[in-house]
Amino acid sequence: MGARQLKLGLRVRDLDRSHRLYLRLGFRQIPQEDQPHLRYLTFGHTWLILSDLHHHGHHNDDRERAVKAGPPGLGVVLTVPTVDLDATYALWRDEGLPVTLEPEDVGWARIFYGLDPDGYEVMFEQFHPIGRG
Repeated sequence: MGARQLKLGLRVRDLDRSHRLYLRLGFRQIPQEDQPHLRYLTFGHTWLILSDLHHHGHHNDDRERAVKAGPPGLGVVLTVPTVDLDATYALWRDEGLPVTLEPEDVGWARIFYGLDPDGYEVMFEQFHPIGRG
């Protein structure tokens, strides 16, 4: 199962809320009924594994204390391509999530940045059509 995919794990406070949000953003679920504190999602060939911050194990007690003490998303940026930046921006706002950079054109794409429910920074990018002057 997924031996050659890039996998990114995010520890989240509210597993169900984060799961629903990423599904609405176009991620697909990989069913894993035997692991109730994890949600496996895919986006293309990349896996996103959401784990319950309070019910999924840590490597050791020191690591658990450090993870739970600090903001879990600090320093992490997840970049997600989208075909409709305006619709994704509207979804983000409808969820009441913070936007850290309003939509703007950066030459190769239109982008915006926001924070997910756990403070993970997400950059959304809608690439311009090929051949755009």
